Amino acid sequence: MKKSIISIITCLLAIVNLEAQNGGIDNIVGTNHIIDSKILNEERQIQIYLPPNYEDSNEAYPVLYILDGQRFFLYAVSLSQSFKQFKLTPEFIIVGINNSYPQRFQNLGDGKEKFMEFIKSELTPYIENKFRAKKEKLLFGWEFGGSLVFNTMLSNPSLFNGYIIASPYPIMDKIKELNSVSELKTSLYFAVSPDEYEVKHSTEKLDSLLTKKNISGLDWSYLKLDIEKHRSTGYPTLYHGIRNYFKYYQEFETNNIEKFINSGGLNYALNYTKERALRHGFEQELSLWSRHTIIRSAIRAKDFYHFETLLHALNRKSFVNELISNDMDYAASDIAAFYEKNKSYNKAIEIYKLLLEKHPSSERLLDKIKKANKALDVLNLNIKKRTN
Repeated sequence: MKKSIISIITCLLAIVNLEAQNGGIDNIVGTNHIIDSKILNEERQIQIYLPPNYEDSNEAYPVLYILDGQRFFLYAVSLSQSFKQFKLTPEFIIVGINNSYPQRFQNLGDGKEKFMEFIKSELTPYIENKFRAKKEKLLFGWEFGGSLVFNTMLSNPSLFNGYIIASPYPIMDKIKELNSVSELKTSLYFAVSPDEYEVKHSTEKLDSLLTKKNISGLDWSYLKLDIEKHRSTGYPTLYHGIRNYFKYYQEFETNNIEKFINSGGLNYALNYTKERALRHGFEQELSLWSRHTIIRSAIRAKDFYHFETLLHALNRKSFVNELISNDMDYAASDIAAFYEKNKSYNKAIEIYKLLLEKHPSSERLLDKIKKANKALDVLNLNIKKRTN
């Protein structure tokens, strides 16, 4: 037995020493695949990243295709991991399409029609046949890649569900094709730095046309990246483009009562959750957390009118009981304290008593009830004096 343990330890030490001699363990992100392209008449290397739970699930995933994978693939992987941690988007497969220089300018420039055909007829079928990929897919491109993405949307809008383009060039001559388009069932997100002279003129023309024309079915957004330069626009565009496409995935949350009310209040929140349910299969009802953030935003703004109005609409007693039963006592306490600050002592006492039922030995709650009752007596006495 001792000899076995010694042998195991010796082997482990040997492995550690070998790794140390080699400078550590390789840090591998995704896998490289070679596609023998008949269309391009060459072998094309692509990079593929699968979600962490891919092997342990039977789930199918959306796919994000990245032009210039040699530049943006690792960044896209980093974004996907951050989005997963904060539940901002569903998990997705990432496909990086590498382009070496100077061939990149041919593939994405004069040769873009052939390259688009490679993506349509060889790359996407390869991914969908080899992996559990949904038909839902996005295409991202920067600079000449952005121009290719824009051309793909015009020539084959149903090929991708979302098109994300950063600093697209050239697109000026192609924009006019949208004049004859009345319906386009897809999503478009484009961004530019104001410092990009010719590129900016193109995107401003596109923004103006889309604003005036109002193409049916097209969900589009335009972002001006004031602090970016040409070489950096791809990164924030990819981040915001993905977030924009999956904008209904995140659980509803608000931190600004004024914006919430101006957006439509509870109707706005309910419509959001219905769209979220339709797109991603979540429940249609506002979650407890969502409702909490609505009331919390009123408390933070010291807006007692909307605090009271919204609590009434959410069925105050039922909502507070739900907070307490889900171990959100702090939220119930905040509501009671805000009632106290606004001299609604009866309602504060009611909540403190509900909390006391859960924590019957709490001296702090007993003290709060005592002080609130005393303040209520003083208030009633003052009211009585004024009426006499």
